[in-house]
Amino acid sequence: MQGTYIQVGREIDYTPSSAVVAGQVVVQSNLVGIAKEAIAADTQGTLAIAGIFDVVQAAEAITVGSAVYWDDNGSPVGGVALSGAATATASENTFMGFAQETTENTDTVVRVALRSAEVAAASVATATSITGTAATLPIAGLEAAQGGAVSVTGGASSTADNAGGAIAVTGGVGGATGAGGAVTIAGGAGGSTSGTGGAVTIAGGSGSAGDADGGALTIRAGNANGSGTDGVLSIGTSNTSAINVGAAGVVTAFAGPVQNRSTAAVTATVDGDTDGLIPAGTSLAIVTSDLATKQISLPAASVGDEIEIYVTGAACELISAVTEHTVNNVQVGETNALALVQDSLYRAKYVATNKWIVTGVNKLGVVETPLTPDAL
Repeated sequence: MQGTYIQVGREIDYTPSSAVVAGQVVVQSNLVGIAKEAIAADTQGTLAIAGIFDVVQAAEAITVGSAVYWDDNGSPVGGVALSGAATATASENTFMGFAQETTENTDTVVRVALRSAEVAAASVATATSITGTAATLPIAGLEAAQGGAVSVTGGASSTADNAGGAIAVTGGVGGATGAGGAVTIAGGAGGSTSGTGGAVTIAGGSGSAGDADGGALTIRAGNANGSGTDGVLSIGTSNTSAINVGAAGVVTAFAGPVQNRSTAAVTATVDGDTDGLIPAGTSLAIVTSDLATKQISLPAASVGDEIEIYVTGAACELISAVTEHTVNNVQVGETNALALVQDSLYRAKYVATNKWIVTGVNKLGVVETPLTPDAL
C-alpha cells in the first residue's frame, strides 16, 4: 500500500508545547491554522486550516477579496497591543487567506477564508507544469515596501558536457484564423510622482571561465508561411530619444543592405525657426518655400552628420540654429545666409565642430558653384 487515507484535510493534528486557547491563530512555517477548541500543552489537538473565520484585525481597511496575512506582532483593534492581528500587509507576515467582507480601520475583526495550506502546497521547488484554469495565469512579485522580484531560471546541468535548461516564453497559438498571442516584456512604470521607469536588460550569458565565449543574443521577427511576408522588426519607432548600437572597437556587420531613408518635411519660415528647422538625424529634408527670403535652419549636429536638402516651391535661404556654425567658412544666422535654388539638391556635411560644408546640383545635375553665404 502506497497511501492510507487519514482525513478530509480541513483540519490537521497539532501538539503544542504550551497551552493553546480556543480561537488562537497558530503559524507553522507557511501554514496558518486556528484552534477551534483549547489544546493543553503536550496534548494532541487539531487546528483548522480551511473554513471561514472572524479574525482580529489591525487598524486598517481591508477590501473584500484581498489577501489577508497574519502578523504575530500586530496590534488588534480594541485588543492587546502586539498580541497578533490580521492585516493586508504582506511584508514580513504570513499569508492566511482571503477577506470575505470589506472592513474599516475601526472594525475589530475581518472575515477570512483560510487558504494558507493551498498556497504552501503550491510553493514547491520543482514541478512538471503550471497550468492556468482561468482566463489568465498571473505570476506576480510580492507587493511590499520593496516590491518582490520574480525570477525564472533554467535548471543547472549536473553533467559536465550538458547544457543548462532553456527557458521559452511563447505566445499562445491562435485559432484557425486568429493571430498568435503576443509576448510583451516591459519594465515597470515609475512611481506616481517622479519615479523612473524600470529598465529592461536582455543579455546572453557570460562565459564562465578561461576563454569561454559569451552566449549569443538573437532578436528576429517571425518567419512567413507560403506567400506571406516575414514579420517586421521595429526598434525605436516611438517613445525613443536615442538608439545606441555598438561600442568603441566593436565591428558592426550587416547581412544585407542598410540604407537611411529618414525624411523630414520642412517649411521655410521668416526666421528659420519652428517648421523651418531641419530635425536632427534627418537624411533627406524636403523643403517647401513660398518666398526666396524665407529661411530653413541646419540643426545642432555631431561630426560626421550628413543631410541632403531638396528645395521645392521657391528658393530659400539656409542658416543654422547654432550661432557659431559656419557654412562654407562663413558664419550664418544673424547676418549671413546661403541662397538655395528651387528644384536643386544640396548636401550638407558637418565636418568639424561648428563647420558645415555644403555642395549642390541643380535639377539637371549640374554642380552649382560657388556656394558662398552672403548678407541677409
